Amino acid sequence: MKKIISKAAVFAYILSTVCFVGMYSGEAAEVTGRQQAREEKKVSATDLGVMCISTVYPSMGIEMADSRDNEEASASGEDRGKTESLVVSDEGEDGITITGDDPTVLIIHTHATESYLPEAGSNYHSKGEVNTVRDVGNTLTASLEKEGIHVVHDKTLHDDPSYNNSYYRSYDTVEKLLAKYPTIQCVIDLHRDAVSSDQAAATVSVKGKTCARYSYVVGTAASTYSSNTAFISSLNARAQEEYQGFTGKVLERGYRYNQDLSSRYLLLEVGYNRNQIEDARNTAEIFGKILADTLKEG
Repeated sequence: MKKIISKAAVFAYILSTVCFVGMYSGEAAEVTGRQQAREEKKVSATDLGVMCISTVYPSMGIEMADSRDNEEASASGEDRGKTESLVVSDEGEDGITITGDDPTVLIIHTHATESYLPEAGSNYHSKGEVNTVRDVGNTLTASLEKEGIHVVHDKTLHDDPSYNNSYYRSYDTVEKLLAKYPTIQCVIDLHRDAVSSDQAAATVSVKGKTCARYSYVVGTAASTYSSNTAFISSLNARAQEEYQGFTGKVLERGYRYNQDLSSRYLLLEVGYNRNQIEDARNTAEIFGKILADTLKEG
């Protein structure tokens, strides 16, 4: 009897051990699988993205607060983490405006804190919306909507708290919004340029309004360089014909500026830090009509 009990006990012990090992192995395999999935996701979302984007901008130090070409490009682990965790605002939340279904134009701001007069503090940068490029983006949005062009206007502060790697963060925003709104045909990264504080920014009278001048910065390294320049040519042709020759100067640079993301990607600089905000708003209102007319033509 004792031998039978002993054999039964040994059998039970062996059986329980096998079951335990099996369960542990299954859990371990499941954990390992989850870890591998996370690692694969991490590589896909971060490392591969950074490897791709790292070809976009050279690693250079900032010389001027408003220089497009001198922004620090090498993403540190901290900056990559910020990019990965960036949350794109949902419809109806603060920080984004959506004017209708099936939007055609996306407006974003890589350097969203850039400001105009009378907002001259903090080296012409402000987290507040009034008197900044986001303010001008609001006018452009209203102008396009008036012409029947629906807009997504994202006001994320990509240059806060750090100016460095702003383009990494705006890349992430644009990529997500293009995926969310596939009807978007044109992306506008709206900036303003800068002059020294002792210079007056030039203006021009267009249809009775005092307007800030504007320009297009084109990344010659972007795969969409040809389509972007063709689109700009169409915009300038329309401006020349209908708006007293109020065309945008084309500035070519050997970078990408995220312009690979769309075949109609405009880095639009409206005026300068020394322009009055009203001058920049007037430009945005007229540019909205130029853009709407051009998009309607196809």
